[in-house]
Amino acid sequence: MIVVMGTIHLAEGDIDRLHGDIAKQMAATQAEDGCEQYIFSRDVTNPNLLLISERWRDMDAVAAHGKTAHMAEFNKAIGGATIKSISVKAYEVASEQVLFGE
Repeated sequence: MIVVMGTIHLAEGDIDRLHGDIAKQMAATQAEDGCEQYIFSRDVTNPNLLLISERWRDMDAVAAHGKTAHMAEFNKAIGGATIKSISVKAYEVASEQVLFGE
């Protein structure tokens, strides 16, 4: 399993402006083969910080995601924003353990 975690710090108002693009990207990506989780969320202490949380079957699925038309469209949309900082990293996970819930 591959876990992708990241943050994108945007200028004030950019997350609100990109809301539709973000929602569209999430829906399209969640339908991709190999995508187990794909979520953008907003930090509750910093409304200009977009949090990225993804879980993929394998790196092939991540690579295929990067080549999709909706990813290109999303990159174009976010490219029009003021990105103050960005950090997105992938982690290979060998096992998982339930801490709470299911």
